[in-house]
Amino acid sequence: MYMKKKISTLISAMILMILCFSPQASAAYNDLHKGYATYTGSGYSGGALLLDPIPSDMEITALNPTDLNYRGVKAALAGAYLEVEGPKGKTTVYVTDLYPEGAPGALDLSPNAFRKIGDMKDGKINIKWRVVKAPIKGNFTYRIKEGSSRWWAAIQVRNHKYPVMKMEYYKGGKWINMEKTDYNHFVSTDLGTGSLKVRITDIRGKVVKDTIPKLPENGTSQAYMVSGKVQFPD
Repeated sequence: MYMKKKISTLISAMILMILCFSPQASAAYNDLHKGYATYTGSGYSGGALLLDPIPSDMEITALNPTDLNYRGVKAALAGAYLEVEGPKGKTTVYVTDLYPEGAPGALDLSPNAFRKIGDMKDGKINIKWRVVKAPIKGNFTYRIKEGSSRWWAAIQVRNHKYPVMKMEYYKGGKWINMEKTDYNHFVSTDLGTGSLKVRITDIRGKVVKDTIPKLPENGTSQAYMVSGKVQFPD
């Protein structure tokens, strides 16, 4: 009787472990998050994610480090769009900055966004939010960071429908991973002398390929933008 009970307990524990660690049990990118929101007038320029310039009337947010670095990828939700619900209603905001002291689930909204979902006098409100498809048109834009060359380059993807998790480039017959930084650029060295074939993966696992014109021989003194030819599917 004792042995049967022990075996039954072990089986139950194993089933619980399988459920806890199965892919189905892991959090989905568009799960509902709960937390709080504060507001700030910063984030339109000089933000940690280097997404300048940002229109002064755009509804934006800084995001806590736990959620920003989704699944351990630095700045994973940079440039994402979040649908946020508060006591007074819903709005959609663009992630432009880090909220360093924010707890998991916390947002630091622009005043125009906070005003739509809560009372300014409260200063801090309870919210729910999730990642949504970006309300954008057109293809990617790439920002090539100042100092970039074929020897070292930092490349940022902008105007994406879903958050960008991974970027690789093709060289020597294989795809080489680029490290994503906390300033929202993908970095690598010795990228070659020709045009750069890249492969980009979004938060859903969708993959697209594009080509970026060859990088300068020597480091650029200023950042510059390159128009892409692709976009993530809906």
